[in-house]
Amino acid sequence: MSDVTTIESLVRYMIEDYSTSMVPGDIFVYTTSNVFTLTEANVLSVSVVLKNDVELDSGEYTYNASRNQLTVSASLNSGDTVEIQYSYYPNYSASEIENYIRAAVVHLSVNNYYTFELATDDNFYPEITNAEKNLVAFIAATLIKPDNRSYRLPDISVSVPKSLPTRDLISKAVAIFKHNTHGNFDIIGP
Repeated sequence: MSDVTTIESLVRYMIEDYSTSMVPGDIFVYTTSNVFTLTEANVLSVSVVLKNDVELDSGEYTYNASRNQLTVSASLNSGDTVEIQYSYYPNYSASEIENYIRAAVVHLSVNNYYTFELATDDNFYPEITNAEKNLVAFIAATLIKPDNRSYRLPDISVSVPKSLPTRDLISKAVAIFKHNTHGNFDIIGP
């Protein structure tokens, strides 16, 4: 598993963006087009496709993630129903969270913690520790939801005052993280 995938899971946990199953799924009535656009974005996977309540084999349909469309290659007759069951994230796509993770890494550099580079395989160079992954996840979650004032991960717990601007919150968190090996800390406001 790549570093970004691991951190993405931590960020989703912190911002409460859990995967959801669309069961029953999106239901369409076939007329002329065998291409169906799913109602929810950020689809993780298509689990089942039913034609008139009979499950299709995985070779009888294809899902195009970039277009959020499923194409049925099995024969369809006018009036056939197609149900598509899938899982998705309700709020953020993987690429959106990856962008927040990249921004979090910039904050580490700006705050003189360390300058990491993200390689093409989505791993950090030099290698990043689990505690640092948690710090990156915390910063990314703070950027996504700056009004959330309490975060918890296995080795980091943060409580912050409501009046602290996001940039200052991140700066203080990085400064405290540099010196605190216990993982639990409160950030005191100005």
